[in-house]
Amino acid sequence: MSIIAYYGSCPSEEFVKYAFPESNLAFFCYGINTASFMDDTKIELEGIEKWPEPVRKKMLFEAKRGFRERLKNANPHTLVIDFTRASRASLMRFKNSLLTVPYELLEAGAEAQRQAFTLFEIIPFGSREFWALVIDSLMEFCRFMSRELPKTEVIFLDVPPASEYRGVIVDSDTYAMDFCRWQIRYPICRMLIDFCLPRIENSRILMPFITPFSDDAAAYGPAPMHYSPQVWQETARLFHANGGFAGLARSSDPVVTLTSYSGLMDAFTRTASSSRPDLRRFGLDILHGALPFLFAKIREPADRYFRDPIDSQDVVAAFRWILGREPESAMTFLNHYALADRRELRNTLLRSTEFQNQVKHYAQT
Repeated sequence: MSIIAYYGSCPSEEFVKYAFPESNLAFFCYGINTASFMDDTKIELEGIEKWPEPVRKKMLFEAKRGFRERLKNANPHTLVIDFTRASRASLMRFKNSLLTVPYELLEAGAEAQRQAFTLFEIIPFGSREFWALVIDSLMEFCRFMSRELPKTEVIFLDVPPASEYRGVIVDSDTYAMDFCRWQIRYPICRMLIDFCLPRIENSRILMPFITPFSDDAAAYGPAPMHYSPQVWQETARLFHANGGFAGLARSSDPVVTLTSYSGLMDAFTRTASSSRPDLRRFGLDILHGALPFLFAKIREPADRYFRDPIDSQDVVAAFRWILGREPESAMTFLNHYALADRRELRNTLLRSTEFQNQVKHYAQT
């Protein structure tokens, strides 16, 4: 019997359930950020005794640590990974250790949330510190896998959000809004996958073999990241029919990436609710505006962007100092935000026709 493990959230859980139904699930880790996963320091949590049971249970489990040692002892033949939760949940620091902000805390009420801000230092998702911690831990995770589990077959799930909903529980506007949010998170997951692939030799990437959709039978309820069981069943069948791990791609295929992205644009255009023009415009602004720049970054070496990225304030500050104004539109902002580093940002503005025209006036004073 093959030994299987997964690390991530519902996509990994669902794929393992359908692709390896007869295997021994020797290890799983659900919803824990790699910055916490790679921290072996046990934590004695204090002050949460009266918090709701789901929150306490989640945090006490994570505080026990020992995740990588358990994974090493499990010695799985296959490890399935997805970064869906890493593109959404913040971190929090307790003394000198890190924990993942549990989803349950968001529903625990205002008093528990106020206590959390008192007990923990919140490191917001998307901040520079957040990504520095994530990337450092991912680097260590890749070294750990290569050193301790070199024979384990690692499958990274590249799971785009499903635009099509075949159910009745959720109204179309609510589903479409959630779909829009995941459009901006999806490239983050792709960048994390691309960061890890060249660093773990025995790794492959898997995308759904059919166009994904969600329905009311989806595990954890209908949502863009909760595929219908039919999607997972067919993906599992084709995974084995195509040769299993050996039949998967060794690296990200730009043709597949761009085809998937174009398909998402077309899907939203076809399925967006006509009763909400504002929602339709919001979704299309994301799909046609922000995402192409994020995908452009995916095709470049990951270190270049995670180690010294351009912050959003850098773009605004550069416009103010060099051109004497702020970016005139979101598209202008995104164009300059997508540049490689601050040097290129500065040089681009200095070479602009607008600045060159201003230089003539400066020379006369």
